[in-house]
Amino acid sequence: MQILRTILGTVDKVNETLAKTFSWGMFLLVITMAYEVTARYVFQSPTIWSYDVSYFLSSLALMMGMAYTLKSKGHVNIDIIYGRFSPRNKARIDIVFALLLFFPLWLLMSGVMIEHVQFSWGMRERSWVGSWLPIIYPYKTWVTIGVIMLLLQGTAEFIRDIYVAITGGERP
Repeated sequence: MQILRTILGTVDKVNETLAKTFSWGMFLLVITMAYEVTARYVFQSPTIWSYDVSYFLSSLALMMGMAYTLKSKGHVNIDIIYGRFSPRNKARIDIVFALLLFFPLWLLMSGVMIEHVQFSWGMRERSWVGSWLPIIYPYKTWVTIGVIMLLLQGTAEFIRDIYVAITGGERP
């Protein structure tokens, strides 16, 4: 049981570290947007790069934060109903929905995304919109890493839910 706790704790810690590290991208996003607004409306000289940089930075923070949000139970659920259940029944419900929705969706997505990222790196893919045509294979890579980390965190939560559903005890 101690080995399992160590593995689950490692997944939690990695996702927490990724989320906290890349959340600083939001600060850079605000600076980028402030610069663009100033350049556009004060100096009548819009940038060609701010749109691409803004979606790169926002996607980086979003994708690296999804798993941490799952770990901290920050995703949406119907608390008015779900909150009335015992921890054991909550775990049972979470197991059912993980098997029906979470795992099928994210396993399919990660499988498709890995192949897509490999192709993108192979051709050194660039964005086809805008005039500066930035490289986008790193962007696709961190989106895929975020999905894989979400899948790992979902697996950790699933294992915890199985434990609670069987024993009725506290989450490991």
